[in-house]
Amino acid sequence: MIVKRCMILILCFCCSFALGQQNSIWFDKPASSWDNGLPLGNGRLGMVVFGTTVEKVIFNEDSLWSGWFEKDNDRQGSYEALKKLRKMINDGASQSDIDKVALEEFCSYYGYGKPDFGSYQSFFNAHVNFGHDFEKISDYKRSLDLENAVAEVSYRYEGVNYKREYFSSYPDQVCIMKFSVDKPGELNLVISLSSLHRKSQVTVVGNTLQIDGEVDVRQEGKSGMKFQGRMEVMNVAGEVNKVEALTSDDQGKNPAIEINGADEVIIKMAGATNYQLSWPDYIGGEPDRKNDDVLKRVSDKTYSTLKDRHIADYQNLFSRVDLNLDGLNLFDMPIDARRKLYQIDRNDRGLEILAFQFGRYLMIASSRPGAMPANLQGIWNDTNSPAWNGDYHLNINLQMNYWPVDSCNLSECMEPLTQWLFDLKRAGELTARIHYNSSGWVAHHTCNVWGATSPGPARGVHMMEAESAAFICQNVWDHYAFTDDKDYLENYAWPLLKGAAQFWLDNLQEIEGGYLVVVPSYSPEHGPMNDKAYFPNMVVWELFNNCIKAAEIVGNEDEISDRIQEARDRLLPLKIGRYGQLQEWNDPELEKKANKDKHRHFSHLFAVHPGSRILPSQDDDKFASAAIQSMNYRGDGATGWSMGWKINMWARLLDGDRAHKLIGNYISSRVSDALWCLHPPFQIDGNFGHTAGVAEMLLQSHVPLSGDGLRYEIHLLPALPGKWSSGSVKGLKARGDVIVDMEWKDKELQDVVVKAGSDGEYTFVYNGKKRKVFLQKDTPCSLLQQF
Repeated sequence: MIVKRCMILILCFCCSFALGQQNSIWFDKPASSWDNGLPLGNGRLGMVVFGTTVEKVIFNEDSLWSGWFEKDNDRQGSYEALKKLRKMINDGASQSDIDKVALEEFCSYYGYGKPDFGSYQSFFNAHVNFGHDFEKISDYKRSLDLENAVAEVSYRYEGVNYKREYFSSYPDQVCIMKFSVDKPGELNLVISLSSLHRKSQVTVVGNTLQIDGEVDVRQEGKSGMKFQGRMEVMNVAGEVNKVEALTSDDQGKNPAIEINGADEVIIKMAGATNYQLSWPDYIGGEPDRKNDDVLKRVSDKTYSTLKDRHIADYQNLFSRVDLNLDGLNLFDMPIDARRKLYQIDRNDRGLEILAFQFGRYLMIASSRPGAMPANLQGIWNDTNSPAWNGDYHLNINLQMNYWPVDSCNLSECMEPLTQWLFDLKRAGELTARIHYNSSGWVAHHTCNVWGATSPGPARGVHMMEAESAAFICQNVWDHYAFTDDKDYLENYAWPLLKGAAQFWLDNLQEIEGGYLVVVPSYSPEHGPMNDKAYFPNMVVWELFNNCIKAAEIVGNEDEISDRIQEARDRLLPLKIGRYGQLQEWNDPELEKKANKDKHRHFSHLFAVHPGSRILPSQDDDKFASAAIQSMNYRGDGATGWSMGWKINMWARLLDGDRAHKLIGNYISSRVSDALWCLHPPFQIDGNFGHTAGVAEMLLQSHVPLSGDGLRYEIHLLPALPGKWSSGSVKGLKARGDVIVDMEWKDKELQDVVVKAGSDGEYTFVYNGKKRKVFLQKDTPCSLLQQF
């Protein structure tokens, strides 16, 4: 009887452990590289935890950049060069001559690759030396719990159990570290700070460590951004001393705080810069005053209060979506060992769930209201020279970052992108006037925090890509389509959409046959610059189509809506090539090797995803078959972000098994053990693309209702793979502001419950059956009997 009771207790403990660990990334060793650290963030302040015995925590603040606003970014006289360039393209000039004029006469003197453009910067590093020999440590565990956004490190050393906890709080705008032991007086440590910035200084005042600095822009007469990090150290028992200490990254000796004989130590970190998102100067308040305000507000809050407030705020977002897949779930295995096994058999459904939820976690951690949008690395960075500047690439990467924001029920996280774009529009209007002699607004391949919207100058003609503003407007429209937020549409989305459309109404060029095309055009990052690339024309078509819908909702926009519709209908038609592929260029010569092309970019399939011009759900759509052929030619290998897009593309093409194969490729070969996407190197868009792709496999809502372009069909389990034959999902969002919960078994729906944000008739599609259902606002409704 006693043995039976013990067995029951053990089983109960294991079940409890299982429930708490399924959404956890954990290791049994410290991180050996920063992309295997554990990332935390509150949208603005980020941390990466290594879990080493001499702990190193990398801190980031999302507005800290080098560079400056360059008032002469737009090149006077460039419009004359544009006219010359278009004539050369029309007359069949050589590619080298076209490129030379584009780069030397049209592109800006400033911008990408120049000092003014700058790059995302490291903030500072914290070092906590516990004086422990790792060889003598046992029971080591380093974990990130996605359920509560708290990281932990625990181990046993010389008979004492040590525990470290870390989180980054959005409601209180601080990062928190707590160190504790299970035996009184056994906690001894030295805390020091270091910086990669030459113009920085560490000071200690009482129990506060502080680092002040200015980014070195390395150009005489230009001032860099100012920053400050401040760490308030509170100890229970023990004594505190000011000392000097060597940092673990060999940055020399700095003032430090030593604590001996404590029971626990709690650190509150505030960080700020003097940046403000406001064109044209971008200068805001002093960072010390910002930190004063933050730390004053949390001065009387206990650790448990701060943690409870953080978890409640975070779970309000994260807990909205729950995915379960029947099958193997090796949550009790360290993540590195787990990935090695997955690379062999790809049977760990729990790891696939974890990778999906990790993308949602990263979105919450790197994009919250009041912050900057998530950049190429989210908010995490360990260098002052990050890959591709850690900037905002607008030829796919920033767009991909925000694909999961609405479908995965995190719509609030769109706000930083909206605010940044609304500011960027002001700079883009000036660029449109000077470079194109146009109304509206424009942006090009790369942007930053300084309102850089001009073309070029570095790296080649692909830096132009004037369709970039129109491309990001797909995200802008989709956010409205998902949320049905009329205030957002009228005050933010419509001005952005209309301005981008006005630019293209002024800039489309007529070619033989009376068709309108983008000139110059380019297929990212692939092929020559000419008037023949389909991608920019697809982007403009989608922009115009969304503008027509938006104008109908906003009202009193008939004149521009008519002009947009006329231009949309004259855009160059899509074409199918000799190999049955969707053509990338309107030129047979450029399509000669289309059946052997494995390029990572497949932007000419934009009309499938993220656009919706090509609809595979329509039985007679020959272009969908051509898109499938193009994707088959491109193959299943790719860089990280490209693989993320491929998952979405195959989901839209309704091939769940192929999408799942790409998920397997992605998890096996394109992430670190900590699940950070490796382009390589680390680039976060693949994480977000993958997560959006999983949602797209389970729920799609981009097909417009016939006769009503303002509403969409909601397709249930449109691309369910065989490996996910049984499972459930809760909380995915469809366009029209509809929340969908589903359960299925042996690939057949067992239950569907939906809830709409407003009263109305909605159309649902499953297994070829289409049903119209009237839903009352915020009232759950089961649809199972409908199918």
